[in-house]
Amino acid sequence: MALIPKTRGAQEIQCAEFTWTFGDTVLDTTGAADALTTVAAHVADIISLPVNAIVLGGEVITDTTFTGSTAVNVKIGDSGSDNRYLGTTDKITAGRTALVPTGYVNTGGLDLRLTLTPTVAAVTAGKITVRVEFMIRGRVCHNLV
Repeated sequence: MALIPKTRGAQEIQCAEFTWTFGDTVLDTTGAADALTTVAAHVADIISLPVNAIVLGGEVITDTTFTGSTAVNVKIGDSGSDNRYLGTTDKITAGRTALVPTGYVNTGGLDLRLTLTPTVAAVTAGKITVRVEFMIRGRVCHNLV
C-alpha cells in the first residue's frame, strides 16, 4: 500500500448570485425569452458551475414580495435533478431559504437551474435572488505549509 501524505493545499470557496425581477427577461432552457408574467413554470439555467464543483451552501432570497399570485414555488437544481439543492418551496413573501448541499460532485459542469412557478394568477411584482457557494474539487489555490 502507498503512503498517502497529509493535505498541503486548500481550495477557495467561491460565491455567485443571480437576481430576477418581475419584468426582466431571461432565456429559458428551450432558448425562448421568458418574462415571468404568466402562470406557468419558468425554467432557466441561471449560474454556470465549473466541472467538479461541489455546492457547499447558498440561499434563495425573496427581496421583494411577489404580488398577483397566491404562491410562487421555487426549486433549485440542475438538468440532472431539478430539485437537487432545494425542493419546491413557496417564496412569495420576503425572506431567505437555505439551499441544501448534497455532496454532489458536478463532474459535468451542469448549470444551476431555477424553476419558478406562480400559481393561480400571474405575478405583477417581485424580485428573487439565488446565491450559491461552491468549491472545485482537486483545485489547490493555497499552500498550507
